[in-house]
Amino acid sequence: MPAEDFAPIDTNWLESAGSLWTTPFADVPSERVIVDPIMLSHAAGVYKKSVEYFYSNPDEAIRMVCGACELYDITPVGHFLYADYWGADYGAELKIQKSSPPALKNRPIKTAEDVDSFRVLPPEELKDGPTFATHFKALDTCFNEFPQMFAPITQLGGVLEVATNWVSIDDVFMWMVTEPEVVDKLLVKAGDHMESACTCTAERYGANVMITGSVIASGDLLDREQIKRFGFDPVSRAVRKVLKAGAGPGVYTHLCGNHADDYDMWKSLPMSPFTVVQIGYDGRDIFPSAKLVENFGDRAVCFGTVDTKLVDRGTSAAVYEQAKSQVLAGKDAPCGYILGTSCECPTFAPAANVRALVKAARDFGQYTKF
Repeated sequence: MPAEDFAPIDTNWLESAGSLWTTPFADVPSERVIVDPIMLSHAAGVYKKSVEYFYSNPDEAIRMVCGACELYDITPVGHFLYADYWGADYGAELKIQKSSPPALKNRPIKTAEDVDSFRVLPPEELKDGPTFATHFKALDTCFNEFPQMFAPITQLGGVLEVATNWVSIDDVFMWMVTEPEVVDKLLVKAGDHMESACTCTAERYGANVMITGSVIASGDLLDREQIKRFGFDPVSRAVRKVLKAGAGPGVYTHLCGNHADDYDMWKSLPMSPFTVVQIGYDGRDIFPSAKLVENFGDRAVCFGTVDTKLVDRGTSAAVYEQAKSQVLAGKDAPCGYILGTSCECPTFAPAANVRALVKAARDFGQYTKF
């Protein structure tokens, strides 16, 4: 689908949605909170394309995402992200899959001894690698065709997520027990890679939004001490390095999964004035917006969430009620509030459930602090 096959974005909608989106960062009054369900391959279904097609054609994927943003009236940003980016730059093979994002077939680090000799690519080499060939194609399309929907985002995840692009997750978990110092070294290199990748984006576009946080380092997989050692501490180091290198200013902290026992330590994460904090779950329950605002609202934009499982499998009424509860509790957070999903918008979620998020924001998300 070339650019001419897509209807133009309505400029009146874009101006309105842009005002909603920038309010948390600019503190400029607008009507209500914005909704960001992290729109990715769900947009392919809007245009009757497959997930495989979406991830094989980053330029078209951006057009689909931008069109879906207008359709649903959500955050007007062209996203193109997936988890297993960075192994291919270091010699691993990337596999395109029919119904899910690309995944790595192998890992460049096979043994603990390989960690010492593993070389992190500097920006001048990384920028010409396979990840940025894809990523820049997507971002350039957004910049050239939808400049008002452009945000220079670098998808990383936490340090453990980067590390498991290089080493199998089974080996990483085994080494945490048998050779934890090897994992420490690995995570330092993962943080150095994060600095290098963010620098590439910032050098090309003049700014960067770093997606980081913790997916693997959650309470479902690790205890608090392990999360601190293998998650919080190396992520903090990486964020400091990125910001010091001038590869910010955006820091989107995505704490995926259960963080009931460790959310408080993330209050000490380095934060720029353009930091967003999102926490998925408090045990088995969605993380309460009131608790999020209480702990992070004075330093960061709070990203309140609705359970992705509910969006994927529940009724629109149930989605609406949970969204209503979250937005009422969070909308007047001191540094701003966004309503969204606990992770990526489910690929095959009913359109009515995505719309229910927006309806709740329209019905109950009016600001009262201005």
